[in-house]
Amino acid sequence: MSKIKIENYVDALLETSSIAAHDISGQIHVMQFCVDELETHLKDSGVKYITKLQSSLDELTELITLYRVDIRNSSLSKKTDGAAELVEKILSSVQVHFFNEFKKINFDLSDLSENLNLNISREELQSVLFSLLTIYLEELKKGQIEPCTMRLGLKVLDSEYCKFTLESKYSVDKKIFEKVDDSSSPGAKIYRKNLGHFIILNSGRYEVDSEIKGEDFLLSMTMKILNG
Repeated sequence: MSKIKIENYVDALLETSSIAAHDISGQIHVMQFCVDELETHLKDSGVKYITKLQSSLDELTELITLYRVDIRNSSLSKKTDGAAELVEKILSSVQVHFFNEFKKINFDLSDLSENLNLNISREELQSVLFSLLTIYLEELKKGQIEPCTMRLGLKVLDSEYCKFTLESKYSVDKKIFEKVDDSSSPGAKIYRKNLGHFIILNSGRYEVDSEIKGEDFLLSMTMKILNG
């Protein structure tokens, strides 16, 4: 019996999440209708609770939309060499784990190369960039994130090397990228983050660096992943 590629499993899971989210969204719309009707029958003291409930329902609706539409952009079988589309897919995957943080962050993707002639799988590149972004955002999540812009770049340096960059007003300690974090509770995000981080540290193809650039923090990863 032929082996089924892992990307087919991923696509099946994405399709399942989309269908489930569609079914759930119907019930959410019913609840939102009931909330609207209740507002006309409540005294002032109860309106604040209805307002809070409405806010939670609105946020849940946004999250369901993410699962119905946006997360499907990260499908592994939809292959591409375009840097911009690749980074957008990775951000869709990361957003699932940092939904509230993404509301405050505007990602500037204007500094991306057109095409990448890779000598590694796209899955590996997605994995290491997912890990780098997740490690960074997890560190920021420990504090208070204010609305900001983060500039992401992915540029070809020569026939073998390219560089991924993240420029932000928020700095982190470079040491968090030097060792795989095995203290976190198990979960899909942790396993995927640590897998990518292990590749970064042990493959010999990736070098992470950081510096202060004016008033901003610049995180970079030089990658030897192109066909020379």
